[in-house]
Amino acid sequence: MARLIPLILIALAVWFWVRARRKTAAYMASYEHPGGTVREDGERRDPPAPAA
Repeated sequence: MARLIPLILIALAVWFWVRARRKTAAYMASYEHPGGTVREDGERRDPPAPAA
């Protein structure tokens, strides 16, 4: 059990890191392609509206 806890913590850290990278890449892509992007899951994402 003592060996399992660090493995779980490392797995969680890797999972959160990969998730953050994916979200960051999608966010950056929305600014690189102003017409909106199609995400990996097929959902279209429009870029954020400009501030007035």
